[in-house]
Amino acid sequence: HTPAATAALTGWPHHRAETALERLHDARLLEPAGPDRYQLHDLVGLYARERAHQDLPEDDRAAAVQRALHHHLTTLWMASTMFNTDPVLRCPVELPPTVFKDLAEAGRWIQDERDNLLAAARQALAGPDPVTAVGLAIGLHWPFCYQGWHTQLADIYTHAIEVADRSAAWEDKAQLRSFLGWVHRDQGRHDAAIAELKTALTDWDRAGLPQRKAGALNNLGVINTIVGRLDDALAYLESALELNGDAGRPGATETIRNNRVHVYYRQGRFDEAIAEARELAELGPKAGPLADAGIAHGSLGDAYRHAGLLTEAVESYTTAVRLLSESGYRLKEAVSRWWFGTTLHDLGRHGEARKQWEDSIRLLLDARLLSSWEATELLAQPVPETPQPIKNML
Repeated sequence: HTPAATAALTGWPHHRAETALERLHDARLLEPAGPDRYQLHDLVGLYARERAHQDLPEDDRAAAVQRALHHHLTTLWMASTMFNTDPVLRCPVELPPTVFKDLAEAGRWIQDERDNLLAAARQALAGPDPVTAVGLAIGLHWPFCYQGWHTQLADIYTHAIEVADRSAAWEDKAQLRSFLGWVHRDQGRHDAAIAELKTALTDWDRAGLPQRKAGALNNLGVINTIVGRLDDALAYLESALELNGDAGRPGATETIRNNRVHVYYRQGRFDEAIAEARELAELGPKAGPLADAGIAHGSLGDAYRHAGLLTEAVESYTTAVRLLSESGYRLKEAVSRWWFGTTLHDLGRHGEARKQWEDSIRLLLDARLLSSWEATELLAQPVPETPQPIKNML
């Protein structure tokens, strides 16, 4: 519980909610859970719910829940727009002025609110308001994918697609299927990912938005790259580039070009891969989010590494992990750190390599993509085997 969330739930001014929380804390009915953040003991929460059902009219309870869900919806979307600047995605309700001064603050809020946001999304999906339910599900995507929190998104997206289907919201269905395919992709569930992404292509056509198919085509290109169907991958990426050029989305175009780098070096086209990656990396963080610049430098490192230019790869990976760390894109940071470690090991710099591998495993452990047992087993190996979550990513 935060003062802002409590104010939304009760309909009170912020200062009144803050005072009430402090009084409940002084009475030991709340426990501290971080700066300006409290939590209820399970028994106190159970008692509060029982009293609410006994003492408050149903309409008042429903209105309070709706205010709380809208608070989470709008704050989540304000955070989401700091992780991804795609102008196509729009929150279904009007957003207040941003509450976050920078990406780092938005990232801390996402970390603190992780479980609350999942609970809010599930509650909304079980409720009567499809707009809020679908908006919460879509808003989760970018902040959660930055952290590598995939495991619980698949069920939420699947349920949200059912909600959108009932209201014939084709655009929402197409977006959710594109995101569900993305989540399956990052979990290595390639057949399920391809099925969702191909259905998303059809849904975009039904929504009358064929230019929006670029995202699904891009992800189909990524999956085919990972499984080694390189000609198919290149065809999907070229189709995505053509659509994206027509839609005038330069940031998304750079993402697709970046993915094309990974096809080129896998095809042995090292000069083309390095040239493409170098051009994207030279755009620098001024041209877009820090994460995009970090990903570009990571791909340049990959291209150099596959071409056998290990010293150049080290320089690119060094920049990549710094930018990705600063951006909060923890999953991509884990990937770049892993291949940075591999490059350092191949150069005989074993101590430095070990440090990068350890940092990568820690990030995967924090994201709950590895269990403690799996992490311990990997760290016990002199040269750790590449973790499956790393294999699932470009």
